[in-house]
Amino acid sequence: MSYSALILAGGRGSRLGYREKALMDINGKPLLTYVIESLNKVVDNIIISVRDKAQGELLESRFPGFAFAYDMHKNTGPLAGILSGLLVCRDEFCFIAACDMPFINDKVVKMLFQKSEFHDAAIPKWEDGFLEPLHAVYRCKSMIHETRKAIEHGETIILAPVFKLKVNYVGIEEIKKVDPDLKTFMNINTPEDMQKIIKNTKF
Repeated sequence: MSYSALILAGGRGSRLGYREKALMDINGKPLLTYVIESLNKVVDNIIISVRDKAQGELLESRFPGFAFAYDMHKNTGPLAGILSGLLVCRDEFCFIAACDMPFINDKVVKMLFQKSEFHDAAIPKWEDGFLEPLHAVYRCKSMIHETRKAIEHGETIILAPVFKLKVNYVGIEEIKKVDPDLKTFMNINTPEDMQKIIKNTKF
């Protein structure tokens, strides 16, 4: 069985001064490069979701050879990118992640694919109940169906379609067995996050 990954790159980076987050430099390489390098170890196909043609042309010029998906809905947040990306996907299951996660652990991704068997999704769950829906595996057909319904009903939060799925929630303690420091979940939302990663991490 082959697997796909969908990288959500359509955000406008409002908390980062509206910079193109996917192209932000981390130790001489674009942020998106780190995400792609991690995912290439475990998936067969990578799809990059973008918000519009202009962004797509910009990223495709830097990352040729990948499949690109364009948002069909406006003002629906990540759900627009998820729907457009999964419609491009040709595999049964797809790992979905944001483009601002430079330390995605391929062993964790493999685990989530394994945990998705006989389910519609495998989603990490913290001890306090917080979920990681943008670091999770989904059965494409089921997620497309529920995401469409959520958008049609004006529900734009990422968990709107998730709660309609048959989900295998994967506890953080189990994930720690392959990623003790849980670096796979680290992301960049603010300039402080960026500086912390550049300062404290060696690639």
